[in-house]
Amino acid sequence: MLRQLVSGLATICGYLAAGFLAAIAVATLVQIIARQFGQPVETTELSGFFLAASTFLGLAYTFVNGVHVRIGLVSEFAPKRLRQALEIWACTLAALIVGYAAWHMTAFTLQTYQFGDLSPGMLAVPLWIPQSAVAFGLIVMLLSILEQASLVLRGQKADYETNVDSAVE
Repeated sequence: MLRQLVSGLATICGYLAAGFLAAIAVATLVQIIARQFGQPVETTELSGFFLAASTFLGLAYTFVNGVHVRIGLVSEFAPKRLRQALEIWACTLAALIVGYAAWHMTAFTLQTYQFGDLSPGMLAVPLWIPQSAVAFGLIVMLLSILEQASLVLRGQKADYETNVDSAVE
């Protein structure tokens, strides 16, 4: 059940990431059309927020589906036991790094909310809003790494290995 929850969160984040990419395109299109009518519309700041959200929300989805850049040359030709040890080591290191980033980004987002910080641009958006997308994306990425590590620890193939094979075909 936990596996379905984490997988569902990663999928939702993937769709949100795609939506934010589409929002960048729409914002840029609005800016171009407005410029043709002599109305300057500034969307750079908003597009930057959308880009950050898209990048971090897309992390877990791309990881679980095997489309992150991975160097599998060493583990690909290693014996099964060594390969499993390498996968566990990689997942542990990734969990530590992403966990550290998630912890600090979440703390930073809460601090920004408490202080009521606003973006310095023309929109004056409360900064905790775009920061929360980054923090949430990192948390879901951490959960996905831990879930994939649990598969490897049980001797199963991780989804990022099995899904990449079907994505290539």
